[in-house]
Amino acid sequence: MNIKNYIMLIRGILYVQEVIRCKSINRAAEENNIKASNLSIIINNFEKEIGTKLFKRSSQGCTPTKQGYKIAELALDLKEQVQKISNWHENTYPKNRILNIYICPHMKLTDWSEFEENNPTIKLNFIEEDIMADIKISNTPPTNPLEKYTELHIGDNLKQKIWICCNEKNPKAMEFFDFIVAKLLLLYDQSVL
Repeated sequence: MNIKNYIMLIRGILYVQEVIRCKSINRAAEENNIKASNLSIIINNFEKEIGTKLFKRSSQGCTPTKQGYKIAELALDLKEQVQKISNWHENTYPKNRILNIYICPHMKLTDWSEFEENNPTIKLNFIEEDIMADIKISNTPPTNPLEKYTELHIGDNLKQKIWICCNEKNPKAMEFFDFIVAKLLLLYDQSVL
């Protein structure tokens, strides 16, 4: 069996367990951000692949068969193994250990040591290219219109505008973003626009 087949098998097992847990294809689909019609196709294809019916379908919905319950048990075992791997990974390689920070050449970030003191497992890595940055600090607006950013006006007479872009999928990046914004607001007693 190749990896693609394993992935299809794992996906089918997990979806069967979700349908049983939710007691409905529609509810399982909704909770997993998939169309009910697509989930129904996945279940049907999975049943064909393994050669047995996993649900009795009626106008009241679907009820798991004996084999359906067995698949659901296997799914719980599978989830437990995945959780063990996830826990091992979290403990061995903490998420977001390194934050890549880009600061445009004409700017300087000072007083960030407090963040490192409060987050000893996080290393701030200052990089020269903004492509792989978790945080970008610049005096020009972002070129990517889809990029989320905060614009700060610093100084009494609008001496400088600063744009801070943050990778919102990285929780530590969000923490560092909040730290920078708070420091700037305290320093200049300004508000975020």
